Amino acid sequence: MIQELQNLINTRRKEIISWVEEERSKVPMPVYSSFDIRDNGTKASIVDSNLFPAGFNNLSWESSKLASEYFKRFLPTLCKSKNILIVPEAHTRNLFYLSNLNSLKKILEDADYKVALGSVREDIEDILKVKDSNNKILTLEKMKNVNGKLTTKSFDCGMVLLNNDFSMETPDLLKDVHECIAPPIKLGWLHRKKSHHFNHFCKLINEFSKKMDIDDWLLCPRTHEVDDIDFMTGKNVEKIAEAADKIIWESNEKYKKYKIKGKPHVFVKDNSGTYGMGVFSAYSGKEILELNSKQRRKMKSGKEKNPISSVIIQDGISTRFNVKSHAAEPVIYSVAGKVVGGFMRIHDSKDQEQSLNAPGAKFDVLLKDNITKPIIDFIGDNTQISLYSLLANMANIAIGKEMEDAK
Repeated sequence: MIQELQNLINTRRKEIISWVEEERSKVPMPVYSSFDIRDNGTKASIVDSNLFPAGFNNLSWESSKLASEYFKRFLPTLCKSKNILIVPEAHTRNLFYLSNLNSLKKILEDADYKVALGSVREDIEDILKVKDSNNKILTLEKMKNVNGKLTTKSFDCGMVLLNNDFSMETPDLLKDVHECIAPPIKLGWLHRKKSHHFNHFCKLINEFSKKMDIDDWLLCPRTHEVDDIDFMTGKNVEKIAEAADKIIWESNEKYKKYKIKGKPHVFVKDNSGTYGMGVFSAYSGKEILELNSKQRRKMKSGKEKNPISSVIIQDGISTRFNVKSHAAEPVIYSVAGKVVGGFMRIHDSKDQEQSLNAPGAKFDVLLKDNITKPIIDFIGDNTQISLYSLLANMANIAIGKEMEDAK
């Protein structure tokens, strides 16, 4: 079925490009973004959209070069300065995250920007030198807010680029800042909801599917939101179970229709979660009602011990990909709302139906098939459109709608 969809979008390529470009022109585009894709051979969709991507170190040389080109064209529309201050996460023990910062810094420098790395930590002196996973040195600079202007030892004016999703309260030093800031602080996980994003995304999928005369279920993950929950006390857990059974019932019907092997399941996810935390899968509402104490504790809080009070229930899509007999899934990266490439996320101890965004994940180049390689955007004389690139474009438009809503 996925191959049939791929053939369809290439047959109607010009019409699809025109529709996407029209939708994209209506909303602002995110400065960068990344998307987790699941594809079981029949159904494929984006299952997570991130506005603060932290895996630039996993991109190929070609993808990094394209990212530099897109930054060079796009950033002047946000800020005229050629100086950029990257505001990273506070932790410095994750060496791979530090490699991401180094890679992002070089991509921006290749776009002719002068780049400084700030730090939200207050326990450092003017600078803090750390080494990344490749033993390369990074210099993090203490930030100060001087009359609404962020400064560091080497940065005193320019654009502020956030690579911190701010799951908790925004630091005081970033409040009332008058400089250009992207992505918007209001789209940090303290305020952003996955349910809001997927509401916009699936509306776009529904409109697209009507134009193409296809079943929108094939491209949209059914998503329900349940608020005011507490797994430790069991508050409103029965509502989560009910939503799960509803999604699984529909999936059962679709599995029969499309002759999909396997048993339908759902993922229950922290509505404001990240880093693969606050996630579990279930094959029935009964499983959710019977979670043991250890499983409930895992859903007590997410990143930075932020209490989980809202979740989404989403139909589980298994992945058809594997690398060296291990489950794998594509991750797509965008700059300025346009796809630059991506990589495969692989997990040795997870199966095709489990979440691979978990500790122990590894990364490799995109598989070289006609769906994942090449990942191309709607530019030049390309005669092929990757289904994944199309999905990423629609997810970027959905993010643009989120940005409009946050104003």
